[in-house]
Amino acid sequence: MDVDKLKASSLDLIREEYRQYLTESEELEENTISTACTDSFYLYRKVSEEFFWETVLDESFEDIARFRLEETLKKHSAGNVDLLVNGYLSHLRRFRSFLHSDFTPKQNSEDFKAIKNFLLDIDCLSPLAKWSERFNLFDILKISKTEIRHSNILAWLLTPDDNHGMSDAILRGFIQYVVTAGSDNQDAFKILLLDCHDFEILREWSHIDVIAISYSQKFVLCIENKIDSGEHDNQLIKYRETIEEKYPDYLKRFIYLTPEGIDASEPDPWYSMSYQDVMRIIENSSKRFLLPPDATLLIDNYLEVVRRDVVGDENLAQICAKIYAEHKRALDLIFEYKPDKAADLASIFREWGKKKSTEEGIHLDLDKCTKTFTRFTTNTMSLLLPNLNEPVSGWNTRNPYFYEIINRGDWFFIQFVISSKGLTDQLKPIVEDINRRFPSKKQKDDWQWRAHYTTKRAKAGDDNTIEQIFTKLDELWKEMKSAEIKICNN
Repeated sequence: MDVDKLKASSLDLIREEYRQYLTESEELEENTISTACTDSFYLYRKVSEEFFWETVLDESFEDIARFRLEETLKKHSAGNVDLLVNGYLSHLRRFRSFLHSDFTPKQNSEDFKAIKNFLLDIDCLSPLAKWSERFNLFDILKISKTEIRHSNILAWLLTPDDNHGMSDAILRGFIQYVVTAGSDNQDAFKILLLDCHDFEILREWSHIDVIAISYSQKFVLCIENKIDSGEHDNQLIKYRETIEEKYPDYLKRFIYLTPEGIDASEPDPWYSMSYQDVMRIIENSSKRFLLPPDATLLIDNYLEVVRRDVVGDENLAQICAKIYAEHKRALDLIFEYKPDKAADLASIFREWGKKKSTEEGIHLDLDKCTKTFTRFTTNTMSLLLPNLNEPVSGWNTRNPYFYEIINRGDWFFIQFVISSKGLTDQLKPIVEDINRRFPSKKQKDDWQWRAHYTTKRAKAGDDNTIEQIFTKLDELWKEMKSAEIKICNN
């Protein structure tokens, strides 16, 4: 083995060659191989590349590796350190055997052919230039998905006398939204006739994202903004109680703002609002004014990132889907071996799935797992939605559904998805009944996939340990499992 060449390679390439070695040279089960390809590189991921190589190549390997594993695990793991050290050490021993072997990795001719065909058809990427080559301030600053930055922009737009050039149009749009969304019209005219120039906009007052308040007119509008996270610790109840205590004789309205407009845990008095609604208000308002050039640039950039990264751009999605359909294998390879946090996270998701397969009847489908999607089925749901006679679903599987762990690198969630392709006459009424009770956001007649339940989102911080990610997945699965019981008990 050319160790120097291997050291110069990316972690993904090292893993792939190591996987080939374990598959061809060791009589191991697939689960063991996958675990080895993750746990062998614990020191690489948690400390550094240099630290890892120093450890596995040290002449006093057994002593130095045990000591370094113990120290690292004490910092990053809440589990039984002695037990974990022995496990990680056994993986490092096997990896050292790989380094001292004469194994030569094989090239996958089909993979190379797929990459070659993609490169020959590189012009297929031209339609993406509209998005990829366009200047966007939020992309440059890397804040397109940062919740606090979105709240700052909203606070700026909501301030009637600020320099965006739209006067009170955005604030009035939000006020009109709560009037329209509310079922109680008792105070509707009073709210609609408010003087919006009399408002003060506050950020992070008592931890509430945005507050618009008129002291003279005794009205307060609270906005809680969620993009990458969900509610926690009964915060909406706490925020409402704080406002009611501070402004007992004020007229109050509350908005729970999320990308999809999901329901708040306390729907009365929190009105659910989506970023589609926000985009509509901003776009309609901006057409009515001659905005300053710099404000126009910022607002256009903001609407672009909201459409692309928060709510989803359908035109962009269709173009990407077409390119992906034509070059699926090549793009899967490129995405799979791109060195980033998402790849490590996907590996953890699969380990969680394997662990659950022995505990809760989860069946992980490794052939249908990618860096973005970790897919599995369950015994319970498969009783309601049994396998098709042939592998003709949208995933080319016999099962007409999947649970998918969606990996966004910085956050993740679980969704329950059904494919329309190949549904039998016996399954169609069952699927429609599920849609009636758990309606998908996609209600077109020619639907291909429908997500009928989506969990809250969980953050995947850089400092999260494998155990912490497992805990977050357990919480999401508990939520999804409760939904599964309701779906199956029709």
